[in-house]
Amino acid sequence: MATTTHSSKKAPARGDGAASLRQINAHAPESLVTYRVSVLAQVLGRLVDASVKQNLGLTARQWRVLVILNRIGTSPSGEVARMASFDHSQVSRVALELAQKGLITQENDPADRRRQILALTPAGVECLKTGVPASLERQSRFLARLTPDEYKTFCRVLDVIEDEAHQLLREMKADGVVPR
Repeated sequence: MATTTHSSKKAPARGDGAASLRQINAHAPESLVTYRVSVLAQVLGRLVDASVKQNLGLTARQWRVLVILNRIGTSPSGEVARMASFDHSQVSRVALELAQKGLITQENDPADRRRQILALTPAGVECLKTGVPASLERQSRFLARLTPDEYKTFCRVLDVIEDEAHQLLREMKADGVVPR
């Protein structure tokens, strides 16, 4: 997707200057994209967590791994981590929990014993059958608040913000601010 750049100025790196008192006093975090998206992500996370805990006895992270495995099929844990936007340690921990519940299997990759291959079990598929209706209901409720054009615009805006966030992270990594 093509992105539109609203400013050619690179954001100042940490330590490149201090804000004035006027800037500090005018600073309204609730108007920042990062703040608003973060608050929304927390609310949505609590919503999904409460729903899957009540209906399935799972955490939101466990649910996400199940949904991703259903989407991509039997896969290495690294691919699941990438698709779920988790780090490898999160997926390892969640995979162990799901395997203990009998919802997935974990096996060493015969070609590379360091890699874990994850797969849904029949019990995992049954869990999805139970959980997906609540997920679809949440989606339906959100979509009912938006016109189709608003939803398309919303998705485009999220894509642009995600793309810019990845770009900012790449720049911070290049500057040594964020570990690689």
